[in-house]
Amino acid sequence: MFWVALACAVLTPVLLLGGFLTGNGFAPQGAMAVLLTGIVLSVVTSLVAFVMGIAGTVAFPALRGRYVLVLVLAIVFSPLLWLLLFALFT
Repeated sequence: MFWVALACAVLTPVLLLGGFLTGNGFAPQGAMAVLLTGIVLSVVTSLVAFVMGIAGTVAFPALRGRYVLVLVLAIVFSPLLWLLLFALFT
């Protein structure tokens, strides 16, 4: 469970950056579709990592440090948090 949660946490910024970077080579509608797909998939992977981090912290007290790392990564890489920060500071 830890490895899946860690993979989701690491995959989150990859999908977000992939959505931003690969969409630039398309027409406007294609670029928007790729961007939205990347954002939606990164939000889903971030939430999955967050939920699995909480579940792992509760279910496996001996491995609490690993799952806290997953929780921190899920929060730091959360696209919803980044979009909120961009909206607040621009």
